[in-house]
Amino acid sequence: MKILSLLLLTISFQTYAHDQGHGPAITDESMQGGKVAAIIDYKQVNEGRKAKMLYKGELVIEGLNVKLYLYDKNMKEVSLNDFSKTVTATQLERGRKTTFKLSKKSSKKFYQGTRKKNKRVPYNIDIQFKTGKTTLFGAFDGLDK
Repeated sequence: MKILSLLLLTISFQTYAHDQGHGPAITDESMQGGKVAAIIDYKQVNEGRKAKMLYKGELVIEGLNVKLYLYDKNMKEVSLNDFSKTVTATQLERGRKTTFKLSKKSSKKFYQGTRKKNKRVPYNIDIQFKTGKTTLFGAFDGLDK
């Protein structure tokens, strides 16, 4: 009985830790049909929901093609002029990581790249990129396309 209680307690802590996410919870509708997540300072990754949202990002997945749109806190499109030319994206599946790049398109309205085919759903994609000296981070969890 003690072992069962300990096992349930351990599982509940793991579930709680995963539910905290990276940055504030987002309730906004997508603008391009993708998934919207908070974009935070990378230094605050371990602060969970207490991390300060700097921007919102929308990840649109169409097959293996991936687009990233960036918005301010009010879901107004942000020009990518002051952001890095590329975004490093990491596709996370159970026990497996794959890294790929998203490049700024000439319109400077979104980043685009190609990911590897996922073997399972759901999977996650984490992104990192820079504006000035600040490294930004976004976590798009529970993807199923």
